[in-house]
Amino acid sequence: MRIDAHTHLGLNGYTSDSLIQYMDRHGIDRSCLLSWEEREPPLPSLHIDLRPEPILEAAKRHPDRFIPFYAPDPKDPKALQRLKQSFGQGFKGCGELKVSLQWKHELLTPYLECLNGLKSALIVHMEQPRQHYLQEKEGRMEWVLERLMNDKFNGVSGYYLDAFASRTGILKKKIRRNRVPFPGILYDFEGLENRLKAFPNIRFVGHGPGFWNAIAAHSHPRYIHQKGRIRSFGLIDRLLEEYDNLYCDLSGHSGFNAMNRDRPQSKLFLEKHANKVMFGSDNTGLPLIDLLESLKLDKGLSKGIMGRTAEKVLLN
Repeated sequence: MRIDAHTHLGLNGYTSDSLIQYMDRHGIDRSCLLSWEEREPPLPSLHIDLRPEPILEAAKRHPDRFIPFYAPDPKDPKALQRLKQSFGQGFKGCGELKVSLQWKHELLTPYLECLNGLKSALIVHMEQPRQHYLQEKEGRMEWVLERLMNDKFNGVSGYYLDAFASRTGILKKKIRRNRVPFPGILYDFEGLENRLKAFPNIRFVGHGPGFWNAIAAHSHPRYIHQKGRIRSFGLIDRLLEEYDNLYCDLSGHSGFNAMNRDRPQSKLFLEKHANKVMFGSDNTGLPLIDLLESLKLDKGLSKGIMGRTAEKVLLN
């Protein structure tokens, strides 16, 4: 069975019908549908509200194709109630947990206690804090500046433009005036490791740039998604090796980039952790399947990444 461990309804225009068409084109038997809920996101312009109701409806209409997951916002006073109810409603696990908290935050303790009791899978997004530039007013030049300061060119343009602006009065003042802090998402690895120890019944699934940049031991602040050779493996290599309850999915630009930046090292990483790694797309359309096939992994390892591990992690 081939499983996409990370998809969404309503992201990049995908409906249940168009998602099934994508699955059929790529020989994917089942997809895990994930919510994204944060009641008060720190930067509303970056948030897409992906509600649980369409997920459950699609899974009920296509039970042989979709695996429904839901992650209530832990900051919601009714989060535990919603979490417990979701499993009775037919949700199979918790995800995508993508909220502006650190792992050590006290609100996560009862949330994780509940999931530990349920022996659930938990798919999480990790992303480092940063400064985000807000567009000051309408206009083409303002739009271009916003793009350059934020995510255009993988962060490189913002890195060098910021360095240039620090030497010029007007631009420096404008950038400082319109920058706001993005607090990051579940990015503290020390906190994650403590949670892995404390809640052994949860099958944690890591994803996102904060997670996948840690495939390498070294990083550079000019990149959102790190580039270049992986001279030595980073923190996630150790965590995947030491903790039986930590897994990961290759979805999104972050997962694709981690596999594409240094393919010989990617192959070594996958050969070492094939029983912990799951294929996922995150609605990106990136040629991840072609990339994985180009690595010429052992057939047994490839089957694990493309579906067997997801069966164990997401369907139990």
